[in-house]
Amino acid sequence: MAMGKNRGLIIAGIGVALLLAATLAAYRTPAPLGLDAAPTVFSAARAREILKDLVGNGVAHPMGSAADVKVRDLIVQRLTALGYTTELQTGLSCNDFGACGTPTNIVATRGEFTGKDAVMLAAHYDSVPAGPGASDDGVGVANLLEIARVLSVMPLPKHPIVLLVTDGEEAGLLGASLFTREHPLAKRIWAAVNMDTRGVSGPSLMFETGTANAWLMRLYGSSTLEPISNSLCYVIYKTLPNNTDFTIFKAAAYQGFNLAFIGDVAYYHTPLDSFENASPATMQHQGANALSGLLALANASDINPAKADSLFFDVLARAVIVWPIGFVLPAALAALALLAAAAVLLMRKGYLSAPQAAYGFLGALLNVLLGGALAVGVLALLRFLGRLPPIQGPSWIAHPLAMHVGFAALSVLTTTAIAAWFARRAGFWGLWFGAGMLVALLSFATALIIPAAGYVALLAALAAVLGFVPSAWALKKRRPSQGAADFAALFPGLIALGLLLPLLLLLYPALGAPAWPIGTLTLCVTAAFLLPLLGNATRPARLRLTLIAAATTFAAICITVLLPTYSQSWPQRVNIEYWIDADSGRAHWFTQTASLHLPSAMDETTKFDPVPRDRFPGYPLKGFYADAPALKLAAPELTQITAVSATANAGDANAGTAGAGRMELLLRSARGAPKAFVVFPASAHIHDIEIATPAGPLHAKLQTLRDGSTAVLAPGIPEAGLHFWVTAPAAPTMVQVFDESYELPGELPVGNRLQQARPKNATSSQDGDITVVQRTVRMDPAAGR
Repeated sequence: MAMGKNRGLIIAGIGVALLLAATLAAYRTPAPLGLDAAPTVFSAARAREILKDLVGNGVAHPMGSAADVKVRDLIVQRLTALGYTTELQTGLSCNDFGACGTPTNIVATRGEFTGKDAVMLAAHYDSVPAGPGASDDGVGVANLLEIARVLSVMPLPKHPIVLLVTDGEEAGLLGASLFTREHPLAKRIWAAVNMDTRGVSGPSLMFETGTANAWLMRLYGSSTLEPISNSLCYVIYKTLPNNTDFTIFKAAAYQGFNLAFIGDVAYYHTPLDSFENASPATMQHQGANALSGLLALANASDINPAKADSLFFDVLARAVIVWPIGFVLPAALAALALLAAAAVLLMRKGYLSAPQAAYGFLGALLNVLLGGALAVGVLALLRFLGRLPPIQGPSWIAHPLAMHVGFAALSVLTTTAIAAWFARRAGFWGLWFGAGMLVALLSFATALIIPAAGYVALLAALAAVLGFVPSAWALKKRRPSQGAADFAALFPGLIALGLLLPLLLLLYPALGAPAWPIGTLTLCVTAAFLLPLLGNATRPARLRLTLIAAATTFAAICITVLLPTYSQSWPQRVNIEYWIDADSGRAHWFTQTASLHLPSAMDETTKFDPVPRDRFPGYPLKGFYADAPALKLAAPELTQITAVSATANAGDANAGTAGAGRMELLLRSARGAPKAFVVFPASAHIHDIEIATPAGPLHAKLQTLRDGSTAVLAPGIPEAGLHFWVTAPAAPTMVQVFDESYELPGELPVGNRLQQARPKNATSSQDGDITVVQRTVRMDPAAGR
């Protein structure tokens, strides 16, 4: 008797285990092909040899550096040897966040380009200053060169192919902007495949498409052997402050696919993004998928597909399901109506009452709210105990597995507790109705707000309707069997979990610790279908499951508290900076740590202030200050060339809005630093700049800082400096000018000691250890008149 009552729970446990095993197996990266692979297929072994040639020396190569030139020359040599016509495109480029620089792109072609039917394959070759960029985006470049080799031994596709290797992506998508704005071939391209990354391992995700979404996803699904993609990932990506070159291509109205991988994100933009840490299996997956997607576009019969959004998801990386976005709302309404009809049928047959239905829905809703609240509480506890980094910094930790399990167990704990509270009040069918109505309402809400994000809830709601069919059939003549009733709960629950698991595997690498409460919340929605099975189970079975879930959650918290937050293989990001104010002659060390805790060995090297402060006014991140010896370093220069009236120069291409004064400025680094930036006070009301280029005036919006001030950045600044125009302020204004070099001063031994004191479980990142010289410059709108 007890076994019969618990049978549904036992089957659910087996189903969860099988789904988890199938998901883990399906989303593993494929085995890399060797050097002996057929010439017409992509081989990670061949691509890896190229990667070693490009970045095997471990030297960073940011835009404008000598190392960047060497990498560029190697790429050009390989493309030329394959028979491609290569061209270097150099020019000024700006983005919408106030960054301007001079990237040099590599453009490679074969054959003639006459119409607007070309397809492009793109990757970027520059790295961040802190690391060699083997995966970001050396893997993309090596894969592009291996694909170029494959294309050279294949028949020409229907549409010509352009190979673009951009520069300045890390500086703000500058190379891609330059190409789409000025290169003649940019007007002949209709689709692009872009390869980039936010990690060094894991499967390759196709996470962004063009505006012809429905057509593109059908094409991608039919042409790719192991496609991994879903519309919810794309929705999440659009909420994050991340961009790739595909952002620029999409703005230029290109269709296409954007590919990336996100495993081992701790190595991203650090010295650990090395050749040794680049995954051959990941290279194979990304390269093979990029080649398949590129050839599908290059052989497409329709190069003007209709713009149409869709809901899409892959099934165990073997196929892609695509539904028109217009299908979502009617399907959600149909699920709501059919679940309501099921409730009416159950009420007429005496198996459900209105109070039971209300209690069932309340129980399902409280399960989600309680699970979410407890998960946020556990996350806050871990932060309070210092085991998680601050929310504004990189929030990944060295040993997350315990909390992966713990937060999943937390959803089981809340579900068993809710089942104990509501089982008698709601009954089996009340709890089933509550779970079904919860996912149906969620599906309806997402269909109204973000229809592409709601496929899990929609399919779970439709599965709840289908799962009820055997019970509805039985209700015509007799009472539904226990097996039919269990199926009504198991079918939608397992369908929802099967759809959810691939997303949960990606959530933590994408978001870090905030993914845990989100995961618990979504698992509580799915676990709502466990409520009727738990309500029907014996009390001892419920109690055992509750105790196991509680013990697992508690053990996960204890393990996370006891284990170190960072390790040598998963380091904390710690940058050391030397700052000198050329006006006052005062200097200081600034150490920025992801944890906002200063390593004791560094504090012992030179005494830092115990309370972190802003890097400079308006900058969003904080760090620790310590006095430093002052060096005589040449200060950056912001020279006011002239201030003119736009009204008086209406024919000038560089004149602004009629009646507004324009000020011409020259920014340069007297000490030859590779990066410079200017911060205008909020009172100046300067929000954009203009630069003269051979292709016409180039406008760029400035980055707005936390205090309302605005900044213009010049990464890879040329020796001659950066000329630009701004709207002249109403009165004389004091502006801050900075330049930055990617090393600490060699004259100061304490800098070397600080670097040596940086723990083995820490690494530099992004710009790395730098020297910054700052000064204050007076801008006078009356000068030059």
